[in-house]
Amino acid sequence: MDHDLSFHSGERQTASTYDDIRADHRYRYEWANRLIPSHGFGLDAFCGNGYGAWLLSKNRNVLALDGSKEAVVFATEHFTTPSVRFAHAYWPFNLPEEAFDFVVSLESVEHVPDGGTFFAALAASLKPGGTLVFSTPNEDLLPHAPSGNHFHFKHYTLKETLALARDERLEIVRWAGQDTYVMQEGRMVGHLTDKDMMLRDDTPGQFNIVACRKPTARKGLMARLRGV
Repeated sequence: MDHDLSFHSGERQTASTYDDIRADHRYRYEWANRLIPSHGFGLDAFCGNGYGAWLLSKNRNVLALDGSKEAVVFATEHFTTPSVRFAHAYWPFNLPEEAFDFVVSLESVEHVPDGGTFFAALAASLKPGGTLVFSTPNEDLLPHAPSGNHFHFKHYTLKETLALARDERLEIVRWAGQDTYVMQEGRMVGHLTDKDMMLRDDTPGQFNIVACRKPTARKGLMARLRGV
């Protein structure tokens, strides 16, 4: 499997201004931006060229990580703010436990062979009471095999996506679906209009996005005592 991390591999957004980023990508970060606390210190894991971390850092401090050194250099040049730090980190990497008030990781878990392990590391890095927002391509509506996306290891059904959070004992706060592509015979043949890419709550899409919360220590203890 080819894992070309170069900036112009075709898998990345490469625009140097936020408004020029493709609408579906902006909409996901904007959805996350509305649901995470408007303060605190958080992580943007697999931040790409930095546009999402730039948005999140308007009201927060953000550590933004990506596996591409080129992307980190680009992000530092075009999307730096006083409240964001971009850094290179190629998975697998270690994260401090219970260090972040929020974690955002959009279109990431499908890029690693051990998606459950990666997600568990994100969840462990979240403080009790913190919010984690993540998204995945939906195997039910955007199958991996016909799409031929060699950058992905797998796509996740909605059930599998929600299970990632529940397996780490995170509470589902909200989820939504988003369609991005015009499909013919299981293959992508074009993009929908910006309006048609808007997220829809509680409705599966070609991509699903989930906001979940780590229980506080007391609540988590009670759940363990109940065997939940």
